[in-house]
Amino acid sequence: MQLVNLAFKSKTYAVWFKHLLLSLIFGVFMLLVYPTLQLDKYVTDLFFDVNLRQFPLKHHPFFDQWAHTNLKWLMALIALGSLLVSVAGYCLPELKPIQRLLFWVFVGMVISTTTVAILKHYNQHGCPWDLEMYGGDLPFFELFSNPPSGVEAGRCFPAGHSSGGFSLSAFYFAFMHNKPRFANGMLWIALSTGLFMGLVQIMRGAHFLSHVLWSGWVVWMSLLILYCIWSPTEALSCNK
Repeated sequence: MQLVNLAFKSKTYAVWFKHLLLSLIFGVFMLLVYPTLQLDKYVTDLFFDVNLRQFPLKHHPFFDQWAHTNLKWLMALIALGSLLVSVAGYCLPELKPIQRLLFWVFVGMVISTTTVAILKHYNQHGCPWDLEMYGGDLPFFELFSNPPSGVEAGRCFPAGHSSGGFSLSAFYFAFMHNKPRFANGMLWIALSTGLFMGLVQIMRGAHFLSHVLWSGWVVWMSLLILYCIWSPTEALSCNK
């Protein structure tokens, strides 16, 4: 048993180090290279009507209700469903092998999205539709720079909505060792869903592209830290 646990831990730390290295490289890119590309303004301008001084898709029924509100609730239902299936494992023997893994998914989704929500709550940056350059009344200033004195808290960075989609990456971390094909599929679904949910908010004027990309990074790092502290592989080995 000790040899099995040692093998699990070795595999866990190897995965953790690989993903940490890739995450740090992406973080450096976002800090040093991305701001020079001016993609935030370029992408946002595509959905801003200069003559009307507003974002025409802000209150569009599909983007506002279906792609924003309903998708947000869907991500919450997936997290809750993972918890319920995990609890059902106490009564249904066939669910026992994935019981702890799904509980890890639930915890990972909650922690990662909550981390984004907390960072967003205390952030000074405004959403595009609140900025003076897009018809609002808040000043624009670069990410990670000091805000102008007396500026009202914008609470718009990182992107909260897309974090729900990105948090599906918890399935990747939970199942990568015992169901790698499923885990890789869920990773692609998580990235695609997070980016789509982020694009919806960009089109509505609610976020810049950088807000979405940094949201994905925060979610990923939150899950990676959780994976190191409490590995799904260890949870699985304890269940055997």
